[in-house]
Amino acid sequence: MGNVKTIFNHMVSFFVLAGLYAGFSPAYGQGGEEINPKELFEYHCSTCHGNDGKGTHRGHELKAPNFADTNWQASKKDEELVNSITNGKNKMPRWSEKLKPEEIHALAKYVRKLAPKKRS
Repeated sequence: MGNVKTIFNHMVSFFVLAGLYAGFSPAYGQGGEEINPKELFEYHCSTCHGNDGKGTHRGHELKAPNFADTNWQASKKDEELVNSITNGKNKMPRWSEKLKPEEIHALAKYVRKLAPKKRS
Protein backbone atom coordinates (compact mmCIF):
# COMPACT_ATOMS: atom_id res chain seq x y z
CA MET A 1 0.00 0.00 0.00
CA GLY A 2 2.87 2.37 0.80
CA ASN A 3 4.31 1.81 -2.69
CA VAL A 4 1.06 2.89 -4.34
CA LYS A 5 0.94 6.00 -2.17
CA THR A 6 4.53 6.90 -3.10
CA ILE A 7 3.82 6.47 -6.82
CA PHE A 8 0.66 8.55 -6.49
CA ASN A 9 2.57 11.35 -4.71
CA HIS A 10 5.26 11.34 -7.41
CA MET A 11 2.63 11.54 -10.15
CA VAL A 12 0.83 14.41 -8.44
CA SER A 13 4.15 16.25 -7.97
CA PHE A 14 5.01 15.74 -11.63
CA PHE A 15 1.70 17.17 -12.87
CA VAL A 16 1.85 20.10 -10.46
CA LEU A 17 5.36 20.99 -11.66
CA ALA A 18 4.36 20.53 -15.31
CA GLY A 19 1.38 22.83 -14.75
CA LEU A 20 3.55 25.47 -13.09
CA TYR A 21 6.06 25.31 -15.93
CA ALA A 22 3.34 25.67 -18.55
CA GLY A 23 1.79 28.58 -16.66
CA PHE A 24 5.04 30.54 -16.50
CA SER A 25 6.49 29.65 -19.89
CA PRO A 26 6.43 32.55 -22.38
CA ALA A 27 5.15 30.15 -25.07
CA TYR A 28 1.95 29.57 -23.11
CA GLY A 29 -0.94 31.74 -22.04
CA GLN A 30 -2.17 32.21 -18.49
CA GLY A 31 -4.40 29.16 -18.71
CA GLY A 32 -1.48 26.99 -19.83
CA GLU A 33 -2.69 26.77 -23.43
CA GLU A 34 0.00 27.14 -26.06
CA ILE A 35 -0.03 30.40 -28.00
CA ASN A 36 0.31 29.98 -31.75
CA PRO A 37 1.17 33.47 -33.06
CA LYS A 38 0.90 32.41 -36.70
CA GLU A 39 -2.69 31.24 -36.17
CA LEU A 40 -3.49 34.41 -34.19
CA PHE A 41 -2.07 36.54 -37.00
CA GLU A 42 -3.93 34.65 -39.71
CA TYR A 43 -7.21 34.87 -37.77
CA HIS A 44 -7.05 38.47 -36.53
CA CYS A 45 -4.65 40.30 -38.85
CA SER A 46 -4.51 38.70 -42.30
CA THR A 47 -7.69 40.38 -43.57
CA CYS A 48 -5.69 43.60 -43.90
CA HIS A 49 -2.07 42.53 -43.54
CA GLY A 50 -2.23 39.28 -45.55
CA ASN A 51 -0.75 35.99 -44.36
CA ASP A 52 2.68 37.11 -45.55
CA GLY A 53 2.47 40.56 -43.94
CA LYS A 54 2.70 42.39 -47.28
CA GLY A 55 -0.88 43.61 -47.12
CA THR A 56 -4.10 42.82 -48.94
CA HIS A 57 -6.06 45.05 -51.31
CA ARG A 58 -8.15 46.17 -48.36
CA GLY A 59 -5.01 46.71 -46.27
CA HIS A 60 -3.44 48.87 -48.96
CA GLU A 61 -6.59 51.00 -49.09
CA LEU A 62 -6.39 51.43 -45.31
CA LYS A 63 -2.64 52.19 -45.52
CA ALA A 64 -1.62 49.12 -43.52
CA PRO A 65 2.17 48.79 -43.40
CA ASN A 66 4.09 46.12 -45.26
CA PHE A 67 5.59 43.98 -42.49
CA ALA A 68 7.91 42.30 -45.00
CA ASP A 69 9.60 45.64 -45.70
CA THR A 70 12.97 45.65 -43.94
CA ASN A 71 13.03 49.47 -43.86
CA TRP A 72 9.65 49.56 -42.08
CA GLN A 73 10.83 46.88 -39.66
CA ALA A 74 14.01 48.84 -38.89
CA SER A 75 12.00 52.00 -38.23
CA LYS A 76 9.79 50.43 -35.53
CA LYS A 77 10.63 49.50 -31.96
CA ASP A 78 9.09 46.42 -30.37
CA GLU A 79 7.19 48.66 -27.93
CA GLU A 80 5.57 50.47 -30.87
CA LEU A 81 4.31 47.18 -32.30
CA VAL A 82 2.87 46.13 -28.93
CA ASN A 83 1.26 49.55 -28.49
CA SER A 84 -0.31 49.49 -31.97
CA ILE A 85 -1.77 46.03 -31.42
CA THR A 86 -2.96 46.89 -27.92
CA ASN A 87 -4.48 50.30 -28.62
CA GLY A 88 -5.03 50.27 -32.36
CA LYS A 89 -3.62 52.76 -34.82
CA ASN A 90 -5.32 54.80 -37.52
CA LYS A 91 -8.05 52.47 -38.85
CA MET A 92 -6.70 49.39 -37.06
CA PRO A 93 -8.87 48.39 -34.09
CA ARG A 94 -7.58 47.98 -30.56
CA TRP A 95 -7.04 44.34 -29.69
CA SER A 96 -6.62 44.76 -25.92
CA GLU A 97 -10.25 43.79 -25.35
CA LYS A 98 -10.04 40.56 -27.38
CA LEU A 99 -6.46 39.37 -26.87
CA LYS A 100 -4.50 38.63 -23.72
CA PRO A 101 -1.26 40.59 -23.15
CA GLU A 102 0.85 37.49 -23.82
CA GLU A 103 -0.98 36.98 -27.14
CA ILE A 104 -0.31 40.60 -28.10
CA HIS A 105 3.40 40.18 -27.32
CA ALA A 106 3.47 36.93 -29.31
CA LEU A 107 1.89 38.73 -32.29
CA ALA A 108 4.43 41.56 -32.10
CA LYS A 109 7.24 39.02 -32.08
CA TYR A 110 5.65 37.20 -35.02
CA VAL A 111 5.44 40.43 -37.05
CA ARG A 112 9.25 40.63 -36.77
CA LYS A 113 9.53 37.23 -38.44
CA LEU A 114 7.66 38.41 -41.53
CA ALA A 115 10.64 40.44 -42.78
CA PRO A 116 13.02 38.57 -45.09
CA LYS A 117 16.22 37.37 -43.50
CA LYS A 118 19.27 39.54 -44.12
CA ARG A 119 21.97 37.83 -46.12
CA SER A 120 25.42 37.92 -44.62
